[in-house]
Amino acid sequence: MDAGVALMLSLQAAIMGVIYASLALGFNMVYRVSKSINLAHPEIALFAAYVAYIASVRAGIGLIPAILLAAIAGFAIGAAMERLVARPLLGRPPVALIAATLGVFYVLRGASIAVAGPDWSGGSYELPATVYRLGPVALDFSDIVAVAAAGGIVALVVAMHRFTKLGIAMRAVAEDAYGAAAYGLPVKQLTMLSWGLAGASGALAGVALAAKAGVSPGLDAYVLKALAASLLAGLDSVAGIVLGGVILGFVEQFSDYLLGPILPGFGNVAAFLVMLVVLLVKPYGLFGTERIERV
Repeated sequence: MDAGVALMLSLQAAIMGVIYASLALGFNMVYRVSKSINLAHPEIALFAAYVAYIASVRAGIGLIPAILLAAIAGFAIGAAMERLVARPLLGRPPVALIAATLGVFYVLRGASIAVAGPDWSGGSYELPATVYRLGPVALDFSDIVAVAAAGGIVALVVAMHRFTKLGIAMRAVAEDAYGAAAYGLPVKQLTMLSWGLAGASGALAGVALAAKAGVSPGLDAYVLKALAASLLAGLDSVAGIVLGGVILGFVEQFSDYLLGPILPGFGNVAAFLVMLVVLLVKPYGLFGTERIERV
């Protein structure tokens, strides 16, 4: 492999890795407090990307206000899901909540189609088409915006969980809800806040992804692939998710380059193969907590 090609692939892998990490945060934040996977998360990201596009391009309110609007929409959807779906199913088997979030997935997909229009196939945030070159490496302005936004989301969420009283309280609820309640923490409110923040981070990550890949109905497939990064890091690990995302980005880019000529589209399949291997070999991920259940 040519050194220039390897460098370019590595750069794109790192960019996609950071974006995957930001997309995967929502899966982990919900799992930590509800011990279940939110299958509606891809559609929250897609819906928010649509909202930002319509507000900024069609309504012309500007990209920054549109992004804030998308984040508010994501937070509202996440908080509403906790109150209307997750809380009534508290104490039921985790599969009940997983199935319920699948139902929300299709509700949100219908809402996205209603917002964007049934015949709409895609668009962009109309960022400048500037390309920066350094030797064999070329970087679009949209790449810089996407990786800066995605990296900022990950840094903010990790810092909040590690260094703020709110984050420590959310971690306490995630570790032991009954113990947290005994210490006077408002468990229900903190759980709803975790779902809301997961929705907001998914919304912002969806906008970051759309800045690079364009706003289209296929964005939710990227978010589903990000679930592999969550599993790789460990579903209850927030800090390890960056490594999970970067590994996924490298596997996707290099496998597509090396095997794509023989197996077209293999890069898209690679993420799901990673997911399968992790579940079979190390189901708690690289940084996840192994739980031993006595039967």
